[in-house]
Amino acid sequence: MTIKDLAQLLSLSTSTVSRALSDHPDISDATKKRVKDAAEEFNYTTNIHARFFRNQHSGLIALIVPEINMFFTPNLIRGINKTIASSKYSLIIFQSNDSYKKEKEIIKQCLRWAVAGVMISVSKETYNLDHLSPLARADIKCVLLDKAIENDQFPSVTIDSEEASYQAISTLIQNGHRHILGIFGNPNFSISQERISGYEKAMREHQLPLLRENIISVDKSVDLDFILPPILNHNKKLTALFAMSDELLAKSIYHIDTLGLSIPQDISVIAISDGVYPYLTHPQITHVKDSGSKMGRNACKILLSALANPRKKWDSKLLVSTKLVALESVRELLIID
Repeated sequence: MTIKDLAQLLSLSTSTVSRALSDHPDISDATKKRVKDAAEEFNYTTNIHARFFRNQHSGLIALIVPEINMFFTPNLIRGINKTIASSKYSLIIFQSNDSYKKEKEIIKQCLRWAVAGVMISVSKETYNLDHLSPLARADIKCVLLDKAIENDQFPSVTIDSEEASYQAISTLIQNGHRHILGIFGNPNFSISQERISGYEKAMREHQLPLLRENIISVDKSVDLDFILPPILNHNKKLTALFAMSDELLAKSIYHIDTLGLSIPQDISVIAISDGVYPYLTHPQITHVKDSGSKMGRNACKILLSALANPRKKWDSKLLVSTKLVALESVRELLIID
Protein backbone atom coordinates (compact mmCIF):
# COMPACT_ATOMS: atom_id res chain seq x y z
CA MET A 1 0.00 0.00 0.00
CA THR A 2 1.29 3.45 -0.98
CA ILE A 3 0.52 6.74 0.71
CA LYS A 4 -1.83 7.51 -2.19
CA ASP A 5 -3.73 4.26 -1.53
CA LEU A 6 -3.98 5.13 2.16
CA ALA A 7 -5.22 8.63 1.38
CA GLN A 8 -7.82 7.31 -1.06
CA LEU A 9 -9.02 4.74 1.46
CA LEU A 10 -9.51 7.45 4.10
CA SER A 11 -10.81 10.11 1.68
CA LEU A 12 -7.98 12.44 2.65
CA SER A 13 -5.22 14.18 0.73
CA THR A 14 -1.78 12.61 0.61
CA SER A 15 -0.33 15.67 2.36
CA THR A 16 -2.83 15.29 5.23
CA VAL A 17 -1.93 11.62 5.60
CA SER A 18 1.79 12.42 5.52
CA ARG A 19 1.44 15.16 8.15
CA ALA A 20 -0.77 12.95 10.35
CA LEU A 21 1.84 10.18 10.30
CA SER A 22 4.53 12.67 11.33
CA ASP A 23 2.40 14.16 14.15
CA HIS A 24 2.14 17.60 12.52
CA PRO A 25 0.46 20.08 14.95
CA ASP A 26 -1.96 21.29 12.22
CA ILE A 27 -3.65 17.88 12.11
CA SER A 28 -6.30 17.02 14.71
CA ASP A 29 -5.74 14.17 17.16
CA ALA A 30 -8.80 12.37 15.79
CA THR A 31 -7.42 12.43 12.24
CA LYS A 32 -3.97 11.35 13.42
CA LYS A 33 -5.47 8.36 15.21
CA ARG A 34 -7.60 7.44 12.20
CA VAL A 35 -4.62 7.59 9.84
CA LYS A 36 -2.24 5.73 12.18
CA ASP A 37 -4.78 2.98 12.88
CA ALA A 38 -5.28 2.44 9.15
CA ALA A 39 -1.52 2.52 8.50
CA GLU A 40 -0.93 -0.13 11.16
CA GLU A 41 -3.81 -2.31 9.95
CA PHE A 42 -2.46 -2.33 6.39
CA ASN A 43 1.20 -2.50 7.45
CA TYR A 44 2.01 0.76 5.69
CA THR A 45 5.58 0.70 7.04
CA THR A 46 6.44 -2.06 4.57
CA ASN A 47 6.29 0.62 1.88
CA ILE A 48 9.26 2.31 3.59
CA HIS A 49 11.05 -1.02 3.56
CA ALA A 50 10.41 -1.41 -0.16
CA ARG A 51 11.77 2.08 -0.85
CA PHE A 52 15.01 1.23 0.93
CA PHE A 53 15.42 -1.95 -1.06
CA ARG A 54 14.93 -0.20 -4.39
CA ASN A 55 18.29 1.35 -3.49
CA GLN A 56 19.81 -1.99 -2.42
CA HIS A 57 19.10 -2.25 1.37
CA SER A 58 19.14 -0.34 4.63
CA GLY A 59 22.36 -2.07 5.63
CA LEU A 60 21.08 -2.64 9.18
CA ILE A 61 20.63 -5.84 11.18
CA ALA A 62 18.85 -5.52 14.53
CA LEU A 63 19.63 -7.52 17.66
CA ILE A 64 16.90 -7.44 20.33
CA VAL A 65 17.81 -8.75 23.79
CA PRO A 66 15.89 -8.71 27.12
CA GLU A 67 18.78 -7.03 28.94
CA ILE A 68 22.46 -6.24 28.64
CA ASN A 69 24.31 -7.36 31.75
CA MET A 70 27.79 -8.64 32.52
CA PHE A 71 26.81 -12.25 31.83
CA PHE A 72 26.32 -14.01 28.49
CA THR A 73 25.09 -10.99 26.49
CA PRO A 74 28.55 -9.36 25.96
CA ASN A 75 29.90 -12.58 24.44
CA LEU A 76 26.73 -13.00 22.39
CA ILE A 77 27.24 -9.51 20.92
CA ARG A 78 30.95 -10.17 20.40
CA GLY A 79 30.21 -13.35 18.43
CA ILE A 80 27.69 -11.52 16.24
CA ASN A 81 30.04 -8.58 15.65
CA LYS A 82 32.87 -10.87 14.54
CA THR A 83 30.57 -12.63 12.10
CA ILE A 84 28.94 -9.50 10.70
CA ALA A 85 32.26 -7.64 10.30
CA SER A 86 33.02 -9.19 6.92
CA SER A 87 29.51 -8.55 5.56
CA LYS A 88 27.91 -5.42 4.09
CA TYR A 89 25.67 -4.98 7.15
CA SER A 90 25.92 -3.01 10.39
CA LEU A 91 24.52 -4.09 13.76
CA ILE A 92 22.10 -2.08 15.88
CA ILE A 93 21.17 -3.32 19.37
CA PHE A 94 17.87 -2.87 21.20
CA GLN A 95 17.06 -3.77 24.83
CA SER A 96 13.46 -4.80 25.57
CA ASN A 97 13.87 -4.65 29.37
CA ASP A 98 12.15 -8.06 29.45
CA SER A 99 8.91 -6.34 28.40
CA TYR A 100 6.57 -7.69 25.72
CA LYS A 101 5.14 -4.20 25.18
CA LYS A 102 8.62 -2.76 24.63
CA GLU A 103 9.46 -5.67 22.32
CA LYS A 104 6.44 -4.80 20.12
CA GLU A 105 7.56 -1.15 19.97
CA ILE A 106 11.05 -2.22 18.89
CA ILE A 107 9.62 -4.40 16.12
CA LYS A 108 7.69 -1.38 14.82
CA GLN A 109 10.88 0.68 14.91
CA CYS A 110 12.69 -2.04 12.97
CA LEU A 111 9.96 -1.78 10.33
CA ARG A 112 10.25 2.00 10.20
CA TRP A 113 14.01 1.80 9.83
CA ALA A 114 13.64 -0.90 7.17
CA VAL A 115 16.20 -3.22 8.75
CA ALA A 116 17.34 -6.09 6.58
CA GLY A 117 17.07 -8.68 9.34
CA VAL A 118 16.34 -9.23 13.03
CA MET A 119 17.84 -11.51 15.68
CA ILE A 120 15.76 -11.64 18.84
CA SER A 121 15.95 -13.21 22.29
CA VAL A 122 12.39 -12.85 23.52
CA SER A 123 11.34 -11.31 26.83
CA LYS A 124 10.05 -13.27 29.79
CA GLU A 125 6.58 -11.78 29.10
CA THR A 126 6.49 -13.13 25.54
CA TYR A 127 4.36 -16.25 25.10
CA ASN A 128 3.67 -16.16 21.35
CA LEU A 129 5.25 -14.65 18.25
CA ASP A 130 2.27 -12.83 16.76
CA HIS A 131 4.08 -9.50 17.07
CA LEU A 132 6.78 -10.77 14.69
CA SER A 133 4.29 -11.39 11.85
CA PRO A 134 4.76 -7.87 10.40
CA LEU A 135 8.44 -8.75 9.86
CA ALA A 136 7.46 -11.78 7.80
CA ARG A 137 4.94 -9.75 5.79
CA ALA A 138 7.63 -7.15 5.07
CA ASP A 139 10.04 -9.94 4.05
CA ILE A 140 12.42 -9.01 6.86
CA LYS A 141 14.33 -12.14 7.88
CA CYS A 142 14.17 -13.04 11.57
CA VAL A 143 16.11 -15.55 13.71
CA LEU A 144 15.32 -16.37 17.35
CA LEU A 145 18.22 -17.07 19.68
CA ASP A 146 18.84 -18.14 23.28
CA LYS A 147 15.38 -17.48 24.76
CA ALA A 148 13.10 -18.76 22.02
CA ILE A 149 9.56 -20.05 21.55
CA GLU A 150 8.74 -23.18 19.57
CA ASN A 151 7.35 -22.22 16.16
CA ASP A 152 7.37 -23.25 12.51
CA GLN A 153 7.86 -19.79 10.99
CA PHE A 154 11.21 -18.50 12.24
CA PRO A 155 14.48 -20.45 12.67
CA SER A 156 15.94 -20.54 16.18
CA VAL A 157 19.36 -21.08 17.73
CA THR A 158 19.42 -22.35 21.32
CA ILE A 159 21.07 -24.93 23.52
CA ASP A 160 19.32 -28.06 24.73
CA SER A 161 18.50 -26.56 28.12
CA GLU A 162 17.02 -29.76 29.52
CA GLU A 163 20.10 -31.75 28.55
CA ALA A 164 22.49 -29.13 29.97
CA SER A 165 20.69 -29.18 33.32
CA TYR A 166 20.48 -32.98 33.27
CA GLN A 167 24.25 -33.18 32.66
CA ALA A 168 25.03 -30.87 35.57
CA ILE A 169 22.81 -32.71 38.06
CA SER A 170 24.05 -36.12 36.87
CA THR A 171 27.62 -34.96 37.51
CA LEU A 172 26.73 -34.13 41.11
CA ILE A 173 24.95 -37.46 41.59
CA GLN A 174 27.90 -39.38 40.14
CA ASN A 175 30.07 -37.69 42.76
CA GLY A 176 27.86 -39.00 45.55
CA HIS A 177 25.50 -36.05 46.09
CA ARG A 178 21.88 -36.87 46.87
CA HIS A 179 20.54 -33.65 48.40
CA ILE A 180 20.89 -31.02 45.67
CA LEU A 181 19.45 -27.52 45.75
CA GLY A 182 18.40 -26.31 42.28
CA ILE A 183 18.13 -22.57 41.66
CA PHE A 184 16.16 -21.51 38.59
CA GLY A 185 14.77 -18.37 36.96
CA ASN A 186 11.16 -17.38 36.39
CA PRO A 187 9.15 -20.63 36.19
CA ASN A 188 6.84 -19.16 33.54
CA PHE A 189 9.72 -18.91 31.09
CA SER A 190 10.38 -21.90 28.84
CA ILE A 191 14.14 -21.88 29.48
CA SER A 192 13.50 -22.27 33.23
CA GLN A 193 10.92 -24.99 32.67
CA GLU A 194 13.36 -26.95 30.49
CA ARG A 195 16.17 -26.67 33.03
CA ILE A 196 13.86 -27.71 35.88
CA SER A 197 12.84 -30.67 33.72
CA GLY A 198 16.51 -31.67 33.31
CA TYR A 199 17.00 -31.52 37.11
CA GLU A 200 13.94 -33.68 37.69
CA LYS A 201 14.92 -36.15 34.98
CA ALA A 202 18.35 -36.76 36.52
CA MET A 203 16.89 -37.21 40.00
CA ARG A 204 14.24 -39.67 38.76
CA GLU A 205 16.70 -41.72 36.72
CA HIS A 206 18.84 -42.22 39.82
CA GLN A 207 15.74 -43.01 41.91
CA LEU A 208 16.27 -40.02 44.18
CA PRO A 209 13.36 -38.21 45.86
CA LEU A 210 12.12 -35.03 44.21
CA LEU A 211 11.65 -32.58 47.06
CA ARG A 212 9.77 -29.40 46.14
CA GLU A 213 11.69 -27.43 48.77
CA ASN A 214 14.92 -28.20 46.87
CA ILE A 215 13.71 -26.47 43.69
CA ILE A 216 13.88 -22.67 44.00
CA SER A 217 12.51 -20.40 41.28
CA VAL A 218 13.05 -16.63 41.35
CA ASP A 219 12.06 -13.81 39.03
CA LYS A 220 15.30 -11.88 39.69
CA SER A 221 18.59 -12.84 41.32
CA VAL A 222 18.01 -10.26 44.06
CA ASP A 223 15.10 -12.42 45.29
CA LEU A 224 17.73 -14.89 46.55
CA ASP A 225 18.71 -12.34 49.21
CA PHE A 226 15.58 -13.33 51.14
CA ILE A 227 15.27 -16.97 50.11
CA LEU A 228 18.73 -18.55 50.03
CA PRO A 229 20.32 -17.74 53.44
CA PRO A 230 17.58 -19.44 55.50
CA ILE A 231 17.79 -22.56 53.30
CA LEU A 232 21.58 -22.81 53.56
CA ASN A 233 21.41 -22.18 57.32
CA HIS A 234 18.72 -24.71 58.18
CA ASN A 235 18.81 -27.50 55.58
CA LYS A 236 21.87 -29.38 56.82
CA LYS A 237 21.28 -32.28 54.41
CA LEU A 238 22.19 -30.19 51.38
CA THR A 239 25.60 -31.07 49.96
CA ALA A 240 25.38 -29.39 46.55
CA LEU A 241 23.88 -26.40 44.75
CA PHE A 242 23.04 -26.05 41.05
CA ALA A 243 22.49 -22.60 39.44
CA MET A 244 20.89 -22.42 36.01
CA SER A 245 22.71 -19.20 34.98
CA ASP A 246 25.77 -17.08 35.71
CA GLU A 247 23.65 -14.39 37.34
CA LEU A 248 22.10 -16.86 39.80
CA LEU A 249 25.51 -18.46 40.32
CA ALA A 250 27.09 -15.13 41.29
CA LYS A 251 24.35 -14.35 43.80
CA SER A 252 24.52 -17.88 45.26
CA ILE A 253 28.29 -17.69 45.75
CA TYR A 254 27.88 -14.32 47.48
CA HIS A 255 25.51 -15.84 50.07
CA ILE A 256 27.63 -18.97 50.51
CA ASP A 257 30.63 -16.76 51.30
CA THR A 258 28.60 -14.45 53.54
CA LEU A 259 27.46 -17.40 55.65
CA GLY A 260 31.05 -18.55 56.07
CA LEU A 261 30.58 -21.74 54.07
CA SER A 262 33.39 -23.17 51.95
CA ILE A 263 33.19 -24.48 48.39
CA PRO A 264 33.42 -27.44 47.94
CA GLN A 265 34.14 -28.57 51.52
CA ASP A 266 30.77 -27.47 52.91
CA ILE A 267 28.77 -27.36 49.69
CA SER A 268 29.60 -28.29 46.11
CA VAL A 269 28.55 -25.90 43.34
CA ILE A 270 27.85 -26.41 39.63
CA ALA A 271 26.16 -24.19 37.04
CA ILE A 272 25.23 -23.62 33.43
CA SER A 273 27.57 -20.83 32.39
CA ASP A 274 28.98 -18.88 29.48
CA GLY A 275 32.37 -19.99 30.78
CA VAL A 276 33.81 -16.63 31.86
CA TYR A 277 32.58 -16.00 35.41
CA PRO A 278 33.49 -19.51 36.74
CA TYR A 279 37.18 -18.67 36.20
CA LEU A 280 36.90 -15.42 38.20
CA THR A 281 36.00 -17.10 41.49
CA HIS A 282 37.93 -19.07 44.08
CA PRO A 283 37.63 -21.93 43.79
CA GLN A 284 36.85 -22.01 40.07
CA ILE A 285 33.38 -23.34 39.35
CA THR A 286 32.60 -26.56 37.51
CA HIS A 287 30.05 -25.77 34.81
CA VAL A 288 28.24 -26.87 31.68
CA LYS A 289 29.45 -24.35 29.12
CA ASP A 290 26.76 -22.46 27.20
CA SER A 291 28.75 -20.25 24.85
CA GLY A 292 27.12 -16.92 24.06
CA SER A 293 29.77 -16.27 21.41
CA LYS A 294 29.05 -19.54 19.62
CA MET A 295 25.30 -18.90 19.76
CA GLY A 296 25.76 -15.40 18.35
CA ARG A 297 27.96 -16.62 15.52
CA ASN A 298 25.55 -19.35 14.52
CA ALA A 299 22.47 -17.11 14.62
CA CYS A 300 24.24 -14.43 12.57
CA LYS A 301 25.42 -16.95 9.98
CA ILE A 302 21.88 -18.24 9.51
CA LEU A 303 20.53 -14.71 9.12
CA LEU A 304 23.23 -13.64 6.65
CA SER A 305 22.68 -16.80 4.62
CA ALA A 306 18.93 -16.16 4.58
CA LEU A 307 19.55 -12.62 3.32
CA ALA A 308 21.87 -13.93 0.60
CA ASN A 309 19.46 -16.73 -0.39
CA PRO A 310 15.98 -15.44 0.48
CA ARG A 311 14.10 -18.32 -1.18
CA LYS A 312 16.05 -21.13 0.48
CA LYS A 313 14.42 -23.07 3.33
CA TRP A 314 16.39 -23.16 6.57
CA ASP A 315 16.40 -25.69 9.41
CA SER A 316 13.80 -24.61 11.93
CA LYS A 317 15.94 -25.26 15.01
CA LEU A 318 19.69 -25.39 15.63
CA LEU A 319 20.94 -26.69 18.97
CA VAL A 320 24.36 -25.36 19.93
CA SER A 321 26.46 -27.99 21.68
CA THR A 322 27.43 -27.68 25.35
CA LYS A 323 30.18 -29.42 27.31
CA LEU A 324 31.02 -30.12 30.93
CA VAL A 325 34.03 -28.21 32.23
CA ALA A 326 35.26 -29.87 35.45
CA LEU A 327 37.09 -27.42 37.71
CA GLU A 328 37.37 -27.22 41.51
CA SER A 329 33.90 -26.75 42.99
CA VAL A 330 32.50 -30.30 43.12
CA ARG A 331 33.67 -32.59 45.90
CA GLU A 332 33.39 -36.35 45.65
CA LEU A 333 31.54 -37.76 48.65
CA LEU A 334 33.06 -40.96 49.95
CA ILE A 335 30.06 -41.82 52.10
CA ILE A 336 26.70 -41.84 50.30
CA ASP A 337 23.64 -41.60 52.53
